[in-house]
Amino acid sequence: MHKLFIPDSPRQESVANALVEHYDGDTLIGALELYVKSKPGPFLMFDFAIESRVYVETIKKEQASINKFRDLVKQTQERLAEE
Repeated sequence: MHKLFIPDSPRQESVANALVEHYDGDTLIGALELYVKSKPGPFLMFDFAIESRVYVETIKKEQASINKFRDLVKQTQERLAEE
């Protein structure tokens, strides 16, 4: 399914630049992908900017969970290798 991005000429560049300066690139991309998947219709860049904190925090929590799981797997492998 394709989403429609509605251009918002007066402010889209400044909003996009502010987001890029404020957030880590990979986290911002993940947040934007999550935002697009969660919205059923068209959206403005400004709409994403308003809600970006929620989506960025969600991405950070997911990444922390993935990292924790990987650490547990690594620790388990190390324990098994010691035995």
